[in-house]
Amino acid sequence: MTTRILLPQPSRAGIPSSAEVASDYIRTLVFTGVLRPAQKVPVDDIAEVLGMSRQPVREAIIELSYDGLVTIEGRRGTFVADFGPSVIRDHYELYGLLQSFAIRRVARNVAQDVNGGVVAALRAIEAEAANESDTVELTQMLIEFSRVINRAAGNARLKRVIGSMARFTPGEYYLDEVPDAVERSRSTIREQLAAIESGDPERAAEVVMRSWARTGENLIARLVESGVFPSGDPEASGSTSPAQGARHGN
Repeated sequence: MTTRILLPQPSRAGIPSSAEVASDYIRTLVFTGVLRPAQKVPVDDIAEVLGMSRQPVREAIIELSYDGLVTIEGRRGTFVADFGPSVIRDHYELYGLLQSFAIRRVARNVAQDVNGGVVAALRAIEAEAANESDTVELTQMLIEFSRVINRAAGNARLKRVIGSMARFTPGEYYLDEVPDAVERSRSTIREQLAAIESGDPERAAEVVMRSWARTGENLIARLVESGVFPSGDPEASGSTSPAQGARHGN
């Protein structure tokens, strides 16, 4: 007999589509430990809590399967995938590598007096983020900062691949839950901007890989602290490679 999970009410409702609301909600259930690895995702219950049909929940599940957070097993249903420190670490190292490709190209163009408008746009976002304390607004600014860089890189395929990996943590989870995340995020985009302005592609790539690796390690530490990951897990202390030390852009 299957035990029914008591699901919490969603904290957000302002995301454009129902599928995105469902995706964000299920991510929250995983990142807060309400749903654990190998546990069945209760599609009907989630649809009921969110006040929507099962279809957008199913659409969300497909997206989550691409992110490796759930596995779809035909008629058996959908289950939470293996979720541990290595999942977080791999995601952010890979994401950092992709972002480093984009920022390297932008820094190179700046050195050749191209993309002056891009630098101005990044400066404007950085200045606004420096004074923004609302995590919803700040999250959007951080996303836009990365989008400006990715668009300026001028590689449509790279932009699509990065976009497909951009939504990993739920909503403002990182800024709300990780200690000092707000100030670290501000510091990170300042550092990235300075590297772009210097016109040094390799420095810019190193900065972005290091920052995203830090993001992963900071997130792992928070998940251990909150009990989602066991404190004795040797993976949680992982080694910090040259590309590590980064995080959600912070």
